[in-house]
Amino acid sequence: MSNDRRNRGGAQPLPKPYDFVPFASRVERRAPEGHHRYTHLNGVLHARIIARSPVHVASGLLEQTRNQRYPMVKAHFRVNGTPVIPGTSIKGCIRSIVEAISSSSVSVTRARQLPRELKASEKPESVDVSQRIFGALGYQGQVRFSDAVLTSEQTEIMGTPQLFRPRPEAPVYLDARNRLKGRKFYMHGKPASGDLPLEVCPVGSAFTFRMDFENLMPGELGLLLIALGLGEPRWYPKLGGGKPACLGTIEVVEPKVEITEPMQQCYNDFDMPAPQARDIPDLLQAARHEHLVLEEQVRRLADILRWPRDDRQCPDRSY
Repeated sequence: MSNDRRNRGGAQPLPKPYDFVPFASRVERRAPEGHHRYTHLNGVLHARIIARSPVHVASGLLEQTRNQRYPMVKAHFRVNGTPVIPGTSIKGCIRSIVEAISSSSVSVTRARQLPRELKASEKPESVDVSQRIFGALGYQGQVRFSDAVLTSEQTEIMGTPQLFRPRPEAPVYLDARNRLKGRKFYMHGKPASGDLPLEVCPVGSAFTFRMDFENLMPGELGLLLIALGLGEPRWYPKLGGGKPACLGTIEVVEPKVEITEPMQQCYNDFDMPAPQARDIPDLLQAARHEHLVLEEQVRRLADILRWPRDDRQCPDRSY
């Protein structure tokens, strides 16, 4: 489809609904802690997710409805009939943020101009902090995200704009020196409307989820909590489909971190020790104390993902 047709008869394209976080100046790599001995933190994070804009994670199915305007709808992902946000979607969202605010490589990209030093390591004995946490080729990650289960079990049908695939070769991704600007993140705003029917979890929908972790250093756990939007400055992650149209804004609330005893202590005791609550501010501070956080990138991402954004109307046509 030509740009003229996509712009509805030649109208000027709308402003881009995204901006860029610059890449780290260098990627720091070292050997991971591994899974053969447990010397650091093991435990679980319990939390809730609140939808601050409609959330849609596609199931890949079209379903019939009783809605006369939208007899067929792109369905939301379900497990045993209950709408959920898949743990893989949460993991992918948080990993992209961890990569952006730390000295990490770029694990997934369609860009052809990615500098060699920013490409993910294929050597499990030399990986960056994001690879140590989430995994890499030949190395299993140290966190697991459960599916986030919708507690109200109610969804709605929403008409959204027809979106087009990203074009990583477009000039907008490059700076004046013909280099990639950085990692792309979509901004928040007022959701746009259109003719594509999606089944969405409406604003205010609540989900429950957990994140299990093992053998993480305090700073690595703190980095995860910052990526979830629990640090300062605050931000609100985006996930799922329709991000250019301002869908997928979420807030993580009521976090509770529980730490279990080291494995060797569990083997020494007849009864399993009760998990101990850990103060989240201490973990957030540990991420900076261990120099895992890039402050410039944090400030830039916080500006892109700030919420609410009533000053922005998301594009309802080509941008």
